[in-house]
Parts: sequence; structure tokens; C-alpha cells
Amino acid sequence: MCSHLPMDPLEEFDHLIIFRCNAFEFLQSRPTSDTERTEWLNTLAPVIVDAMTERLTAIKCISIPLRSKSDFPAIGLKLNPPQSDSPIIRGPRSGTDAGNQFRKFWGDKSEIRHVDGDLFECVLWNSSKNVTLQIVNHVLSKKFVFAGGTSRRPWYQVTSTRLNALLSPLLPPQTFIQFPPRASTLHLIRSVDQLNSLLFDLNKHLPLNIMGVQPISAEFRGTSVFAPILTIDGPPKRRANSLKHKSWRDVHEILRPLYVILNLETSGKWPRDNYQAFLHMKRLFLLRIHELLIHKGVPSRVIASGMLDIFVNGIVIRTSFCQPLEQTLLSRSLAVNHQKFTKATSESNQPFFPVASDDLHEWLLFNDRLPAVTSQLVGISRSYLNSFPEACRLAKRWLSAHGFPVIQCPDPCTEPGGLTSHSFDQGDADLGVAECRLSEIAVELIIVHVGSFTPPVRTSSYTAGLFGTNSENFASSSPLATFLRFLRFLYSFDWARQPLLIDLNEGFSEGEGREKADIAVTTFKVTPREDLPAMVLVTPLDLSGTDWTSRGPTVSGLKRLQTLAKHSYDLLRAMLVAGARLSDLKAVFRPDLSKMDVLITLKPAVYKTRLLEAVDIDLPSWTHKRSSDRSNGAQPSASIKEPSPVTLELPNPGARFWPKGYLCDPVTWSLRQIHLKLGRLDLFEYLWDRHSGRWIGLRFKDSAECSQLRGLTSFTEANLQRLSAFACHRELPSGELGLTVNVKAALEGLRLWLANFIDSVRIRDHSLFELPGKEIQTFISNVVSLGGNSEEPVSADESDASSDEPIAKVPEKRKAKPTGKVWKRTKKAKISA
Repeated sequence: MCSHLPMDPLEEFDHLIIFRCNAFEFLQSRPTSDTERTEWLNTLAPVIVDAMTERLTAIKCISIPLRSKSDFPAIGLKLNPPQSDSPIIRGPRSGTDAGNQFRKFWGDKSEIRHVDGDLFECVLWNSSKNVTLQIVNHVLSKKFVFAGGTSRRPWYQVTSTRLNALLSPLLPPQTFIQFPPRASTLHLIRSVDQLNSLLFDLNKHLPLNIMGVQPISAEFRGTSVFAPILTIDGPPKRRANSLKHKSWRDVHEILRPLYVILNLETSGKWPRDNYQAFLHMKRLFLLRIHELLIHKGVPSRVIASGMLDIFVNGIVIRTSFCQPLEQTLLSRSLAVNHQKFTKATSESNQPFFPVASDDLHEWLLFNDRLPAVTSQLVGISRSYLNSFPEACRLAKRWLSAHGFPVIQCPDPCTEPGGLTSHSFDQGDADLGVAECRLSEIAVELIIVHVGSFTPPVRTSSYTAGLFGTNSENFASSSPLATFLRFLRFLYSFDWARQPLLIDLNEGFSEGEGREKADIAVTTFKVTPREDLPAMVLVTPLDLSGTDWTSRGPTVSGLKRLQTLAKHSYDLLRAMLVAGARLSDLKAVFRPDLSKMDVLITLKPAVYKTRLLEAVDIDLPSWTHKRSSDRSNGAQPSASIKEPSPVTLELPNPGARFWPKGYLCDPVTWSLRQIHLKLGRLDLFEYLWDRHSGRWIGLRFKDSAECSQLRGLTSFTEANLQRLSAFACHRELPSGELGLTVNVKAALEGLRLWLANFIDSVRIRDHSLFELPGKEIQTFISNVVSLGGNSEEPVSADESDASSDEPIAKVPEKRKAKPTGKVWKRTKKAKISA
């Protein structure tokens, strides 16, 4: 990105007051020239400063440019996050001269309150609404003297929480659906503390002491799109009834594990020669913890990947640990397997394929790199509690809404393998369009940079600043402004020519830090670009910049994301400047489903687990209350807002309890089944919204292999196996027998195989699915009809035109029984014979 690129006012300021073009017509003394209007706006700044007091750090009168070469006069505010959300303004003591001036300024809004043993002049605001918006409206309403009896305000405000309603949806009235209880960040922190103390009590019964617990999931730092759902154990009768239902249809909420890492003391008694023996000892250690938790009434389960799931305080926490010796044993095991594979291939004269160290890479990411980077992100999230987590949630929601959900870190698919190599496919990291999917750590690191939550890195060889600002600490206090910066940075940064350096914990500061940054930039320049991922995110913890972008996106996928980001940025900015409503702003988060070659819609019973997470909540008819259930003559109630996440202290439900619906996700299961059915064809890329679950979009891949599969190929055994069950015989131009894939038959098969999950399969353009070549003429002999015998060849087209029923050869032993007069004649013929 060019360092001289100016920052847009919507990205620079946390709160904007935009005046309409006819705003000055509402004044009694109307300014006529632009200079007088600017001077009049400058008179508003001291009034707003007096009203905001310590809530404000900067104020500026600006002009917002438009594409029509005109501009809107506006006032930009930089907020002080700790005080800006407080619903009370505490003034001087009542009865003093300062108190009288305070009451004169605020008028009827001023109230006398008893604070700290004395009476003070105070102003109270509605805490459920944006406090800055209420203060500005009150001050400007006194300043503007409306003419003509109109009450319409000639200004509107762009608040920092303008898009936060997308993260806490509204529920329509008169419905049976209720919001599930969600855990607050404080609840999750207390749950980790409770688990920590619980495991500390077990140290006297364990061979090694547990030193601590480190959370690594995004939920613990508040950057997940939606907070996790709590499972509250009911009474014994209700629990017994819940155990009887084992169908996926009875699951209403999706429960996923939250990951933590156990820190154990080191020991030299671990097996040092055999990696499998080490894994067995590791599993025995977890089994011992499981046995001890049973006596405390805490539910737990040891899973196949060598981890322990523990149900604590309404959530499931997946625990894991590692030892320094484990990495050495894993590397040695991979090297031995590599040598065995090389020897086997050389003896069998098979082509040699090198064994990739994917297992070692996943182990390092999970046990070393992920805990290190999440500890830094947790600190940033706590420091910028009102902006950083919300901006991350908006960015992840935007990506998922357009069919490219982020790869969760960690994900069940990316867990390091244990004693068994079998994958239970409970995650979604391997699904969807891998070329366009970002990991959630990559998204959060970009948010850290664009929000200036850490100082930008500037060295002698690196000058990729942030939108041209020269400020070393230009942190954003607005989730909306940070999200706009994210969109703009994503499409405007030159990812191909330079890396993105993100400073964490002053790792790139003076001295050795600057040298590390220069080395990382030099390494990027000397490394062939095709050997690096499309996005290189360098941190002091990852000087190569490839840890969180090696899975994606690719170069082509990044171009698609940049095009989408530019379109979303332009649309969102234009609507914000125009004062659009939230229902209009949702268009930025609505995908263009008309571009899908095939659109698969799922049934409400499948996506009901995500019913309240959609951008546009459209409840099925069975969720609405009947008219008889409503009170007679009652006015329709307003929409119900989702309550804030809760903080509870829940007792242990007993060792036999386990939450219903744990890792039961019908949407992901349906997507995986579609992958399995159509994956061998390798024709489509799959798009879906993780938080809506209503649709799955299929688009043809833009590749030569895809074009070859859709075309005609020669009839060979290899081509027949590649096209699998959807191979269709067609006639080549030369008259020979050829093969092609019948995509329509495959899609029809999907609807039949997944009849309980798929609602409809819609094809956008049927011409894309036309079979190439000519149809093979099928000759059927010995065709018997009631009208007489006929031995003329009948083609498949003629048979379809003559009858709607498919032609099938009936076995002789099960001939169809003649009916009517034909049966009587046959009977008479047998008697006469």
C-alpha cells in the first residue's frame, strides 16, 4: 500500500456527525457562503467538547468527499474508550456556582444524585443506546432553531457500533423460538480458572504436576463471531427424557469444544526411543485424569486424537499437553517412515514421491506457534476491549457471509494425530474453497495492523505504513472504522511485492527487533515468490510469515477476495455517508447467489441450529404462534433483542452427564456428504455460510482439468474410473464411443441421497450442463406389444417420446399379467389346446 495514501474520514474518526446539504436552511440566521458555513460549524466544536468532557480526545471539522465532486460538511470525533460508554455524566456539587452553570448548560436533563456521600449534578443516559449519539443529538437540538415547524433533524451520525446489531440479532415477536444462553468472556475466564483449580487438586494423585492452563480458542479472547452456547443441566426427569432422543432432529444448538493447553512439569521418565510408546503413556496420563474427575462428579471423555474433553461450567473444554521430547520423537518417527517408504518404492520400481512433513507442521502449529500468538492476541483484546474483538467478529462474519468462512484455529480437522490416524471429520477446515479461505489468526493479525493496535513497523528497508498516517499510535476505538480499514487494506495492499510486518509485544522495536525485521524483509525478497503463500504475515514469532497463510488463500483466491472487498467497501461507505438504515447496510453481508452455477438450499430442520445467526432472520412457519395463542386485542409487540452473554456459576452435573448435541452439526455433515459424492469429479468449488447454513453454492472450477472432465474423452478404463458412477456414453465426432460426465444426474442423485437434508437443487444456466457429443442409438429387439409383434429398431429418443415410463426388460418368470379381454382370450386358447 502506498504510504502517502490519505485516510478516509470514516476510517479516521470513531464518530461522525454529517450534515445534510439543506442543513443550514433550518437556521434562523442562515450562512450564505462556504466560509460562513465553516465558521458556523467551528462554533459547534466547543459546545460538543463541553458536553463530551473526558469522553473526547480529538475533534475536527471536515468535509466528506463524494463521487459527484461535492462534499458533506461533518464533524469528526475521536473517542476515549474507557469513558465514552459510561451512561452518566457526573458534574460539580449541587448548589455551587459550577453546579448552577452545569444545570444551565444541560437544562432539564440535569438531575441531583447522591454520590460518595454528597449531592452532585448528574446527567443520565439510556445505557441500551449509544451514549455519544444521545449527547450529540441533545446538544445540536438546542443549537439548531428549527424554522417552518419541522422536526426532522438536518444531521445524522455514524456511530462506532453501527454494525454491531449484526452480531446480536433481533428476534421477531410472536414466536416459540428463544435465544439460547451464551457465555460471556468473563464466564469463560472463570471457567478456565475453575478448571485450573480443579486440576491443581489432582496433582497429589498424578505422576506429574499440572502447572497451569492456557486457553487458545478465539472464544476466550472474544473474537469469535458468536459467543459459545451454555448447556445448563435440567432436573432429573428432564435429563432422563433428553437421553431418550438420539436423532439429529432433536438437536437445537451446536456445541463445540474450546481448546486449552496444559502446562506440565518436565520429566526424564518418558519413553525416549519409541514415539508410539510415548503416545501410549500420554494417553494413560489423560485416562488417569479422567478417573480422578469421575469421583468429583465432573464429566469427561478421552478422544481418539489423544486429548481429554472436560465439561466445566456449562461448556466443553478440550485439553491437551505436550513435552519437549515429543517433537524429537515425532521428527525421528517421520524420518524412519520416510526411509522405509523410499526403500519400498525403489525396490518396487515405483515413481518416488517425497513424504511431506505435514504431521510435524501441524504439531508445531498446535503446540508451539498457536499458544505463542494467542497469548499476544489476548493481551491486545483486553487492552482494546470495545474495538478489537468487535472488528474481528465483523471481518469474520463478512467472509463467512460470502461463502468463505475462516479456518478456525484450532479446528478438529487440524488436530495433531494421536495413536489412531483415523479422522472423524468433525471440523470444516478441509471443506469449501481452500483458495479463498483465511485462517482466523491471519484475520486477527491484519486487524491488529489496520487498527493500529500495535505501532506500525518502519525500518530502512520497509516503509509499508498505514494509509499514510504518520502517527505512531493511531489506534481505532471504532469497530466500524476498523472494519472499513480492513476492507480497504485487503484490496489495496501490494501482497505480491512486499510482506506485512506486524509488531507484537514490541518485538520489532529498537535494536535487535529492527534487525529481525530487516532480515525478514530480505528473506522475502531473495525467496522465489512462487515458493511463498499469496499473503505473507511476518511477526516476531514467525519471521517467515507463512504459519497462518500456508493453507490459503492462493494468488487467484486472493484476487477474488480483493475484488469482493473493494465492492463491499465502496457500497458500505456510500450507504454510511447517505445515512442508510441497518436493513440497507446488511446488503454488504448478503452474498450474490445469482452467480452460483448450482444453488442447494437446505431444509429448516437442518439449519435450525443456526436459525438466529443469519444476517436476515426468516423463521419457518412452524415457529410462529397461532392467533389463538395471542392475547385478544393486544398490540403487536416489538422485536426482541438478544440478551447479553451471561456469567454463571453452574454446579457439576455428575460424571454420567454429557451435553446433547455435542459436535452434531447437520449443516457441516451435509456439506461433507456433498463433497464425498461429487469430490471425485473435481468439478466444483463449494461455498457456504457457516453462520446461516441455509445454502450451499457450487461453482465450476476455472481450470483446464475441469474443462476436460466436462468435455468428451475416449472410452478407456482410466477415464471410466475417473468419472466414477456418473460416466455417460456419448458418440465422438469420429463415430467412436466416448465418455463424459453427466452432472445433472449427479445433482439429481444428491437430492435423492440427502432427501432429509436438501430442500431444493437449482441450476442457474441449463446450457452449462448440456452433454457434449451425440447420443448413442440403443437398439432393442424382440419388443412385444399388445398391438402385434414388431422387430424394428427403436432408439432411446423414440422410446422416450412414445411413453413416459422407462423401458425395462421384464424377466420371463415374472411376466406381467394380461388384463381385460386379452386375459380372457388367452384363457380360452389354453382350454382349446
